[in-house]
Amino acid sequence: MNDVELGLVIRAVRRRLRLRQLDVARRGSVHRSTVGLVERGGSGRVTLDALRRIFGALDARIDIKPLWRGPHLDRLLDEEHSRLAAAWKVRLERWGWVVRVEVSFSRYGERGRIDLLLWHPALHILAVVEIKTDMVDSQELLGVLDVKTRLAPTIAAGLGWRNPAVIAPILIFKDDRTVRRRVSRLAPLFGSFGLRGRKATAWLHAPSVKAPPEGLLIFSDLTYGGVTRVGPVGRDRVAVKRPIASREVSAALANEGLPAVER
Repeated sequence: MNDVELGLVIRAVRRRLRLRQLDVARRGSVHRSTVGLVERGGSGRVTLDALRRIFGALDARIDIKPLWRGPHLDRLLDEEHSRLAAAWKVRLERWGWVVRVEVSFSRYGERGRIDLLLWHPALHILAVVEIKTDMVDSQELLGVLDVKTRLAPTIAAGLGWRNPAVIAPILIFKDDRTVRRRVSRLAPLFGSFGLRGRKATAWLHAPSVKAPPEGLLIFSDLTYGGVTRVGPVGRDRVAVKRPIASREVSAALANEGLPAVER
């Protein structure tokens, strides 16, 4: 769909709802001229956020699907998601959690997969982990997580995990400035996720059934193998640690009359 067709869709829906451009602008918290520009085929000159606001004002939504080299984009995203999931699986198992990956379910007409389903055998704590490398639709994300959390006890019972004392939903985002900005802008929607960042990680490391959290939210750059993202130091430079010479190497250098390598 090109910009002109997109504008025609918005105009048709607006007229069907008997709304003026001004009404749509007020509902979507955008300027009236922005609505007019989009209807005339100028959507390429406005921000994606403005487009979403306009569609939201019409009780509609816009679905953008990026394309890149056929299936390669999906594989790239899946790889990032898998690395983050694998890293957290290793970490959580080290902390005493039993972890199941990609747990599929079909209950009461609702189907899906849980990225990580956690069980703490000593405390009977059940946790549902949703992992995202991006955040496109926050309401859909929270709705899906709510369904998974609600069905979690039934799903867990099939694994022999019964009578959980606590059921905790957990959101783990890939640490990214854009994602952080989107979450911050929609802060009221994530209000129930009271434990965040280091506090959320600390609870997972030493969980408790006393005052259980309603939800945990974590931004993570952890990847499988324990390698984290390395940021630039200065301009186009990366800090690299100097390797430590072994005792054998230092001794060999000394025998040749050469100075030892600095530690």
